[in-house]
Amino acid sequence: MPERDDSPADEPVLRWTVHPAAQDRLRAALLLAVVAVAGLLALAVSGSALLAATGALVLLASLRAFFLPRTYVLDATGAREEGPLAAPRRLEWSEVRRVTRERHGLHLSPLFSEGRWSRDRGVFLRTRGNAERVAAYVAARRPESAA
Repeated sequence: MPERDDSPADEPVLRWTVHPAAQDRLRAALLLAVVAVAGLLALAVSGSALLAATGALVLLASLRAFFLPRTYVLDATGAREEGPLAAPRRLEWSEVRRVTRERHGLHLSPLFSEGRWSRDRGVFLRTRGNAERVAAYVAARRPESAA
């Protein structure tokens, strides 16, 4: 659930944590089963337990945003996403060119238009029950040129 704190400059800070695997245990179990089957197939095909384990770990690492909690912080300077096993991502409000509403949250992009290979640029704010509050916070702080 989102928290609202006041920073020293009396600027509100919006902070919340989302843990998709904990909120959707059925999907988490299904993904773990898929990773296990892929590991078993790799073992059967290659005969190498090391290769099978490495492949399963690579698959799990690629799914870390789903399995590990992510913390989001919106403050006077910009938006930040933090979590274990990943470097924090930050985007200043002055760099936000486009805000796209998606199924599970908002994507803040430093690009004016979306290209096929530029999808990972920016910060994705995963919302869970606070989408309207996050959208209002972003709309109030992004530069007028981004509107």
